[in-house]
Amino acid sequence: MSRSINLRTVQAFMALAYGLLAAIAVAREPSLVSAFLAVGMAVGAYLTGRAVPDVHIPATMILRVCGIGAVVLVVGLATDLFGSSHALGWAMAVMGYCAGNRLKAAGVRVPA
Repeated sequence: MSRSINLRTVQAFMALAYGLLAAIAVAREPSLVSAFLAVGMAVGAYLTGRAVPDVHIPATMILRVCGIGAVVLVVGLATDLFGSSHALGWAMAVMGYCAGNRLKAAGVRVPA
């Protein structure tokens, strides 16, 4: 029997990674407008996203679940490390959007 992984846990870890990359981009290119844009993208993505079912998937399916997301993470990391100010602006917006979307997918509830 193969090991299984909780799908929402995978989504939560992806959200954490995206949020970290967005924070690094904001730290490297400190701009109040860009920081507001990243937060706005995260909030907008969270509000319009959907939660995934609370299911377990086989560990062998991890790349099928987050393969594209992993590629986006690698591109975001490269942008954070080597990108110009224009690229960092892109990274803030995209990583913020992805973080909000993955938080919603993970089923994380924001207290009202």
